[in-house]
Amino acid sequence: MSGDLLDDRRRNKGEPRVSQHWRPQFAFPLQNPPEGLEETCYYIDYQDARFIVLDSNQQSEEQIPWLRKVLSNNPNRWTIITFHHPVFSPARDRDNRERRELWKPIFDEFKVDLVLNGHDHSYSRTGALPEGLELINVPEGYQQAYDPDIGTVYVVSVSGPKMYPITKGDYAVRMAENTQLYQVIDVETSELNYKAYTATGQLYDAFTLKKRPGQANELLELLPPENRSEP
Repeated sequence: MSGDLLDDRRRNKGEPRVSQHWRPQFAFPLQNPPEGLEETCYYIDYQDARFIVLDSNQQSEEQIPWLRKVLSNNPNRWTIITFHHPVFSPARDRDNRERRELWKPIFDEFKVDLVLNGHDHSYSRTGALPEGLELINVPEGYQQAYDPDIGTVYVVSVSGPKMYPITKGDYAVRMAENTQLYQVIDVETSELNYKAYTATGQLYDAFTLKKRPGQANELLELLPPENRSEP
């Protein structure tokens, strides 16, 4: 293959889309999402929690009416949303401003409890920042990465061996490079307990969300600050 042709193929990455092999291999609920998002946009109710999966690769705006309907008709106490591209990316050159501007106001309106993302191959988790900390080197919107009047916590994590550097400012209370992690989340009637472990089983991050009638969730940090440094 000539060098020019190889360069052309590298530059032209094509239109992002789910592989044609996806749906034959995986069976997910069919819940009337926008056309073309069958089984990549769905929700599952499990033990008083609604898990909503969005497709951040395509048709972001078209998913909004479906998302509003799923959030409005939610009988569960807890709401967890997951999709691939972070609302708050830890990488300077990988900001997803469009999705943040389209979807975050809806998450805020319905006071979604937890948002889980990937894509950036590093770890960051939002929470209450130290008082007086000035955020620098962050895009527009990062000042609201954690709003105590809303209570949503945003997590970006990675479990595989491919890692990216963190190049954003200190918008999160917990950030890590070159660290493989997995999460254990358990939900009780009024509490959601989150723990993130390294691949070797070391507890790296932990918090509890507590439901409060008529108020936003209370976020309780479970590790003292001196134990929340890089692993």
